[in-house]
Amino acid sequence: MSLDRRTFLAALGGALATPLLASCGVSSPATHVIASGERGGFQSEFANLLAAAMSSGPIRLTQRNTRGSIENMGLLTSGQVSFGLSLGDVAVARPAGLAAVGRVYENYVQFAVPGDSTVETFSDLRGQRVSLGARGSGTEFTGHRVLEAAGMTTDDILVTPVSLTDVLRSLADGTVAAAMWAGGVPTPSAIPRPGYGPPSGIRLLDLSAELAVLRKTFGPLYEPVSVPADMYGAHAETATIGVPSMLLTTPGTDGDAVSAVVDVMIDRAAELIPPGTVGVQFLDTQSLIQVYGLPLHPAAAEAYRRHHG
Repeated sequence: MSLDRRTFLAALGGALATPLLASCGVSSPATHVIASGERGGFQSEFANLLAAAMSSGPIRLTQRNTRGSIENMGLLTSGQVSFGLSLGDVAVARPAGLAAVGRVYENYVQFAVPGDSTVETFSDLRGQRVSLGARGSGTEFTGHRVLEAAGMTTDDILVTPVSLTDVLRSLADGTVAAAMWAGGVPTPSAIPRPGYGPPSGIRLLDLSAELAVLRKTFGPLYEPVSVPADMYGAHAETATIGVPSMLLTTPGTDGDAVSAVVDVMIDRAAELIPPGTVGVQFLDTQSLIQVYGLPLHPAAAEAYRRHHG
């Protein structure tokens, strides 16, 4: 059966449409993947907001949830993603040929016990099950350093990794006596609520003594910060450890993509802070470039010079 003239012309027009658009220079925006962290964590929230802020530009981002810093660095070096977030101490200790895009915000190390626990310090946890962070996360790396700063080793506790989304359940059912994570404050998935978490709520441990040891050993990468009162129930302000978060890439990542990310972080910084988050953001030219000796991607360095004027 033959096509009538109108059907034939319509089909011909559709077939020519794609090459015609290409010849006119119309193309889809370049898309890159950013490796973030666990759902419910600050890295995941930040990556989502960054992707949203770039959604109408020439460079697009899509987020990939991961277990955290160490997995992200592996994804970068294997070429599976273009950008990845990492705790600063992990990035500095294991640079692996990576390049920095910028220092983006402060993570707060938070070490929680049930509200009615008798535990006050690390030493009270000897012989008990403790999560130093999810397996493969940056917190796990930092947690082992904090443990050593407390004068203890993994022989002194029963290391039991718990993911961020399981912190409340694990504290409630006794899977662990204490759980550590790093992120913004408050961390939404760690806020006790009816049916989630210990009946007595959670309480954070003061880590100021461990911070002093870390700063003596590793320098100002670790900073004194405090979790404000009443973030996770009716508890006093708690001194703890600040660890910067870095946005990383590889030296071979397309410069236009890196430059576009820097532009958004500076020009649309207010859109990149999750609602209700208390803490330090580094989303300005002077702060973003403080990357603790890591090499900046050349396009990032040029973008900062352009913004600085």
